[in-house]
Amino acid sequence: MLYNMKKNIVFAVMIVLSASLYAQPTFKAGWNTYQVGAVVHEYAYSYAYADSFRLYLTDSAITYITPDSMVTETVNYHVKDNAVYKTVNYFNIKKQLARTEEYKDDNLQEMYEWKYDDKGRKIYYLDDNKLNGNSYKKNYDYASDKKTGEGIVTESSYFNGKIEFYTKSYYDKNFVKTKEVRLNDNNKDVIHIESYVYGDNGKVKERSVYFPEFKVTKKFTEQEGLLLPKCFQVQPMGVKERINLHTRVSFMKKFMASKSALIFDKDCSEFEYKFISGSYCEITVASTKLNNAKKVTFRYKEKV
Repeated sequence: MLYNMKKNIVFAVMIVLSASLYAQPTFKAGWNTYQVGAVVHEYAYSYAYADSFRLYLTDSAITYITPDSMVTETVNYHVKDNAVYKTVNYFNIKKQLARTEEYKDDNLQEMYEWKYDDKGRKIYYLDDNKLNGNSYKKNYDYASDKKTGEGIVTESSYFNGKIEFYTKSYYDKNFVKTKEVRLNDNNKDVIHIESYVYGDNGKVKERSVYFPEFKVTKKFTEQEGLLLPKCFQVQPMGVKERINLHTRVSFMKKFMASKSALIFDKDCSEFEYKFISGSYCEITVASTKLNNAKKVTFRYKEKV
């Protein structure tokens, strides 16, 4: 009898272990617990090159995604303050971002909300800071100029419930922003008018700002718009080798060496090259505006 009891206990423990082994993993976001459909691992490195590439890990994060992709949670561990930072994103039925919550450990720090109209256009934005109690709200209205055909987006900006200013943004037929008019809280007095000139790469290369009060126009050169289009590319990864999460460093070094002509192009002082392999792996090699540092990001998605 004792033997049978022990046998039954062992059998029960095995069932529990088996159930836990094959149970669908979950993550907790806010007050709710969600099942995991996929996990994205992200590693950021700075790199240096002598005779070969050397990678230095600077940051890492892991993102949990629900099977319907309606909720994601990104977890980032900071060694400096020994804290866990989490960003939770909630999406609507059209897969538009509806709400974002930012946590330090389990304490909500800041919350953002977006609302959209039937055409998918953003009509509302809220930034609610839980640390200092401040809130920023923006409402958006859409119209078109019958004479020019330009689209006009009017933004009403509020701080702690009180209107601060209005902004009218003008877009051409390709929805490229051409002009922005900032109005005072009375929606009449013009603070400034800002116009844009774009470079061949589609980025702003010059801003022209007119101040009616002083009748002065100031022009600002934007270096990003002067860069060559070839410095910003998205390409297929183009490798037959199956990428392994655990051998990512050696793979990246070899892969970056094969792309060295692109990475060290002297015409590109600033650059961003993104290499994609299907829907599961992505490598981005880029410069940063801060000290023109070089970085590479490895993103790997696995289904659960």
